[in-house]
Amino acid sequence: MNYQALYRKYRPAVFDDVKGQDVIVRTLRNQIRTGRIAHAYLFCGSRGTGKTTAAKIFARAVNCENQQDGNPCGECGSCRAIREGRSMNVIEMDAASRNGVDDFRQIIEEIEYPPTSGKYKVYIIDEVHMLSGAAFNAFLKTLEEPPSYAIFLLATTDPQKLPVTILSRCQRYDFRRISTEIISDHLREVLEKEKIGAEEEAVRYIARKAEGGMRDALSLADQCISFFLGEKLTYEHVLEVLGTVDTEVYRRMLHDAAMGDASGLLAVFNSLIMDGREVRQIIGDFTWYIRDLLLFMASGGSSESLTLVEENREDLLRDSEGMSEARLMYYIRILSDLSGSLRNASNRRILAELALIRLCRPETDTGDYNALNIRMERLEQQIREGGFVRSPAEGSPAQPVRSGGGEDLPGPMPAAEGEKEPEPPEDEEPGFVTPELFQRIRGQWTMTVSRISEPGVAAVMRSYAEPFFRPEEPAVLFVVWHAFWEAYRSNEKVRLELEKLLEEKYESRLTVRFLSDREAREDSSLKKVPESKVDALIRQGVNFTVEMEDE
Repeated sequence: MNYQALYRKYRPAVFDDVKGQDVIVRTLRNQIRTGRIAHAYLFCGSRGTGKTTAAKIFARAVNCENQQDGNPCGECGSCRAIREGRSMNVIEMDAASRNGVDDFRQIIEEIEYPPTSGKYKVYIIDEVHMLSGAAFNAFLKTLEEPPSYAIFLLATTDPQKLPVTILSRCQRYDFRRISTEIISDHLREVLEKEKIGAEEEAVRYIARKAEGGMRDALSLADQCISFFLGEKLTYEHVLEVLGTVDTEVYRRMLHDAAMGDASGLLAVFNSLIMDGREVRQIIGDFTWYIRDLLLFMASGGSSESLTLVEENREDLLRDSEGMSEARLMYYIRILSDLSGSLRNASNRRILAELALIRLCRPETDTGDYNALNIRMERLEQQIREGGFVRSPAEGSPAQPVRSGGGEDLPGPMPAAEGEKEPEPPEDEEPGFVTPELFQRIRGQWTMTVSRISEPGVAAVMRSYAEPFFRPEEPAVLFVVWHAFWEAYRSNEKVRLELEKLLEEKYESRLTVRFLSDREAREDSSLKKVPESKVDALIRQGVNFTVEMEDE
């Protein structure tokens, strides 16, 4: 027997086998079961999501002699004839190759004759958006008022190209992209039936690479199995067959871009080229990696849309240290523009290298707001490190250097020889969080927490920790940790270091208390915007008269 591709071998035969389209499947089954069948349906969605499969199951079900709760039985004469392609009641048509007026004149002539056996004549028209304007006009009247025994099932990946007159005469069903989790589960079932061993990481990578299409996932799996026939399907095998690389490489590329190391970034890129990777594939995978990191950061590390395993979540958490959302958005914009330019480029490698250099040189992009944010981040880093950082345009990679001819920048005056450094008195009175002081702390919060030495904490606190105060406890500064980062509220080392930083910066001994987001919501006395003394007096009824001087 000839070999049959996996996506054809395991094509669903009943509605229950269609994955990821539960709402549509339930609606169609109910219509068939109760006899509320419309005359025209429009199935929309991206490739491999089940449009044509659902149409074929629907065609068998409406003509089935022994329907089983809206599903075709698969055993009666009508089901077998349709499945084997010898039924005169189901006519399949590819509008990409038969899109003229004459093709639809033939349909108009044939539809006048009722089916010789079965209940319905079903016309499945795939890629219907490819029809010409004249063909749509010829088809319109028949679609609007067909005979009672005729059903039209239209499928398209581009519904916006259809005339409104066609759309208004059909029941429209939008097939959504199938989640990575559902595709992974189905792949495991298929591989188990084929008696092929596979690593979990390999299965999940194929599922993500399919981008929501079940057919694409099965085709990719088929390709990988054929290359390593008889062997267990590993993550390394999948990367080799699909021409992609491990995320560790893209992690290194991102680090080089963030450090302004154009030489290192280009070296990694050129090594991938020499290994036979295609330029568009490299740029596309790099963009998707940055996109995952951006979504991870924007959702507080709990993005369900990424469907991450725990190891990947830990990797992204490590990569997010020192990164900002503005920087990642800037990188994605540059790489997305590059992807559009690569389609028609005569020398893709040169264009890609120029774009990668731009990632390392945001100071050259004067028209982008996110590039300005990146330059500000570098200035803040220079201030924190106590020196100036040479612009990557002058010397790469970026290195902290001293001003002038290498002389040290002025620092605190050292104590005289034999003299001990003065120690702060232990019995010093605690400071108080006045509204004016809190305004300063809140306005300089990002700069303050950037000096936290605990690895990764500074980056997290800049975005996911926020200062509050309570008038009843003026000696305490409350810091609220949001969402995924609430576990940090028990980090005593960070709390003590923050108290020390606040004392050095504001010359006031404040007690820092960490709270979770939930605890802060339950405490209505916490204030985010303090009330000044003048505001308090006005609230108490004290009026301040304003006198205008005469000119």
